[in-house]
Amino acid sequence: MNLGSFQTFKALSTAMGILGTTKPSLWPFLEKTGVLVSGLSVGDLIPSETAGAAEALEDDFAPFAHAGGVHSYHFHPTGDHHLAGIDHTNYSFGDGTVDSPFSVGAWIIPNAIVTNVIVAKYDSAGNLEEWRFFIDSAGKLSLELHDASASATEIAVSSAALAIGRQHFVVATYDGGETAPVVNLYVDGVLVNDGSTAETGAYVAMENTAAPLTVGCSGVTATPVAEFHGRIALPFVAGKALSAAEVLQLDEIYGVLLGVR
Repeated sequence: MNLGSFQTFKALSTAMGILGTTKPSLWPFLEKTGVLVSGLSVGDLIPSETAGAAEALEDDFAPFAHAGGVHSYHFHPTGDHHLAGIDHTNYSFGDGTVDSPFSVGAWIIPNAIVTNVIVAKYDSAGNLEEWRFFIDSAGKLSLELHDASASATEIAVSSAALAIGRQHFVVATYDGGETAPVVNLYVDGVLVNDGSTAETGAYVAMENTAAPLTVGCSGVTATPVAEFHGRIALPFVAGKALSAAEVLQLDEIYGVLLGVR
């Protein structure tokens, strides 16, 4: 059943309420044409391709209109397809000394599951790494927290790999405890790890770098890295560690907006 515009924006408003009042950002992908993806946030996204050139959604991203009035976009590494965001303090959750809580998530259908970034603020070429939410080389959902000065990381990994061609609502939450991080990973509202992270080096905290937010890759728009292959919809970032109950609420809202519930 298709939702009317009122129901669509009511659902989006409810989702934003769950994301809270600290640094919430949600990109509903309402657009099916053009070179701008507007956000319920401080920054919009630019559909981009090879060498960071802007590219109209209708030309390369194959927008699919879902029942709830939102779209999913298709990303393909061959064309360097990604959404380029800005650098903003709302997307940073560390000051080099301490971290703060945050969550990140999206609805995805992966066509590849080998080191594919979903959402990130992470430019390794410029030594501007902060965090990246991605599918690792073993096909497992992962969140990396990166201390750029120390070249140290804390990485959480799901217990099982994702499946190619299956739709999932994926979420990572971080409690902001840099000395003993708790990172929870969820797939379709179900916790898929034990909250622990593996540390490499001597991690202190993330730093607020100049790296831009990117959807569908890490790096910068001119040189995207670890590009996503498949569909993405409704990516979000928020300055709170969502509870398990809140993740389930978002899963239900996303299901309605995407017509999969």
